[in-house]
Amino acid sequence: MNQEYPLVSIIMATYNRAKTIERAINSVLNQSYTNLELIIIDDGSIDNTSSILKKYRDPRIRVFKHAQNRGQTAAWNSGLKQIKGDWFTIFGSDDEMVPNAIETMMKIPLSFDHTITSVTCNCWEPISNKFLGQGLNKDGYINGNEVMPLCEGDFWGITKTSLLMGDCFNENLLGILSTLWYKINERANCYYIHEPLNIVHIEGNDRVTNQNYLNVNFNRQILHYENLINEELYLKITKKLRPDEFYSLCRAGLLYMRINRNKYLSSKYYEFLKSYKKGPLSDFIVKYELPAIVYITYLKLMPRIKKAIRRFRK
Repeated sequence: MNQEYPLVSIIMATYNRAKTIERAINSVLNQSYTNLELIIIDDGSIDNTSSILKKYRDPRIRVFKHAQNRGQTAAWNSGLKQIKGDWFTIFGSDDEMVPNAIETMMKIPLSFDHTITSVTCNCWEPISNKFLGQGLNKDGYINGNEVMPLCEGDFWGITKTSLLMGDCFNENLLGILSTLWYKINERANCYYIHEPLNIVHIEGNDRVTNQNYLNVNFNRQILHYENLINEELYLKITKKLRPDEFYSLCRAGLLYMRINRNKYLSSKYYEFLKSYKKGPLSDFIVKYELPAIVYITYLKLMPRIKKAIRRFRK
């Protein structure tokens, strides 16, 4: 491996993105930084994605296919297992890297500060013609775990592979990806570049995953909260920097565990909530069983309510 220019592994998960994946792949292959590998995980596509991928003969590309669609986090985890590079990044199969994206980020640890192990940049959305990441506005060192809960929108970056330490995305969680990044940031020396090096295209309606988080079944929600309670670092940071979100998560977890008659996990969520006072009504919801049923009914009705509101607005 070239020690002067370390190998960078780029993970690209795709599902039925035949219309956009060539643009994404070409933007990777045309990078000014050439010591890279592109790991493509076809997450069970049923369109002509496979035939498009077969056209590429670049030895830097490695393609793996799931027999069926397993979802975004499962696809990313498959990619993490295939990393050969000293650095890695996860890149969208409908996005586009600017030609010097990897080179610009790699200059930070290679030429500016050799102790940097994580570099983050911003993203650009061409339709609105604006930065997608909000909360950071200048180059500099950052504490990743301190700034993540305070930022909104899309950021992108590269990470030293050694920071993974065997960790991966929790596939049992619904829509929460930060649990892995919090663990990585705890070990990282982070730097932010206020440049839009990733062009995010939002005009399409395709998705890597087929999961609809508004319509998941009750058992899937149970599995989510059974696993969330074990993500202690995520809950700790969320409690510190986003206390209202922490409260909502733990309250929902408590109610689902009570409905499922899991006394052990109910008590764990209850211990989290006891130190966070939200008012008499919320204390009542936490303390008694009956509001749990009301709350679950509310969750089931919300998609219908939102749909009715959208129709009314039209």
